[in-house]
Amino acid sequence: MATGRLAQFSIDVKQLLSDINTLSRLIGALEMTCSVLAGEELLDAQARVLADDAIETSAIEGEVLRRSSVRASIRKRLGLPIEQDDSDIRTDSLVAMLMEVRNNAERPLTEEMLFAWQAALFPTGYSGLHKIHVGRYRGEEQMQIVSGPVGKEKVHYIAPPSSQLQDEMGQFLFWVNDVNETEPILKAGIAHLWLIMIHPFDDGNGRISRAVTDYLLSKHFPFLMQIISFSKQVSLDKKGYYLVLEEAGKNGLDITCWLKWFLQTLTTAVNESQWIIEQVIQKTHFWHKHKDTPLNARQRKVVNRLLDAGNRFEGGMTTRKYASISKCSKVTASRDLSDCLDV
Repeated sequence: MATGRLAQFSIDVKQLLSDINTLSRLIGALEMTCSVLAGEELLDAQARVLADDAIETSAIEGEVLRRSSVRASIRKRLGLPIEQDDSDIRTDSLVAMLMEVRNNAERPLTEEMLFAWQAALFPTGYSGLHKIHVGRYRGEEQMQIVSGPVGKEKVHYIAPPSSQLQDEMGQFLFWVNDVNETEPILKAGIAHLWLIMIHPFDDGNGRISRAVTDYLLSKHFPFLMQIISFSKQVSLDKKGYYLVLEEAGKNGLDITCWLKWFLQTLTTAVNESQWIIEQVIQKTHFWHKHKDTPLNARQRKVVNRLLDAGNRFEGGMTTRKYASISKCSKVTASRDLSDCLDV
């Protein structure tokens, strides 16, 4: 059943079939790779992906989070050991929301859930220095989708007035929860765009839209969505993200270009997760082989950093890099590196 704004959307599915087939094959391959992971290895991969997801979904909106704080919040939620608890109320609330989205997709999506997710993004009731409506729809002021620095903002889209929100959101939630024939991956992409266009909140609309994307994908790929960060890839192509959103609001709401970008970005996210899982597997094999190799805590920390980075660690290991990673003097770093060569 097509209602409201959905009835206005135009999609050329033929242009998307190749991308859908490619993505489906990659998802199957990733699921096969993950099937060999033990519980602790899977948690390690999940922690890495969630850290990227939390940091990047906030970075898209200009909010910078400390990685150490995010990692601590995630490891607490997953029951993993923590070297130092740098978590705070912002990261604890955000991580709780991201995990709630992924772990409760069997429940119908409701206003109350959306309100709770948005409130988790702003636990103090403020966005920066501005007090905002939290846990409810926005007020009567005009809402615009903008990007760019202060004073040079670019308006991409003007959202419906607040008087239409209840009706717009009612239609949106009905469609999301309806068991319709829309291809699951396309449904996640349509829902993302639709909610962005409604822009129901004072702030956090992008993050909530990405959360709804994760929620819908988790309905059909519950295991897979534990180890994929769509938000990270959006952040890496933030300019393209805003451009394609702007384009989707034109030309009679033909959203084919948006869905093509969505599918290709999700494909990149799956490829990134495949790489992360492969690093986790290599790291496990390495430590199994070297479980009896005498290494001190500093050396183990640096080796783990190298294993996590894989072929993305640039420039090789130097005394300066070693000292920075392990928080030791250059003399100690030089001695540790020399000892490693002798092992």
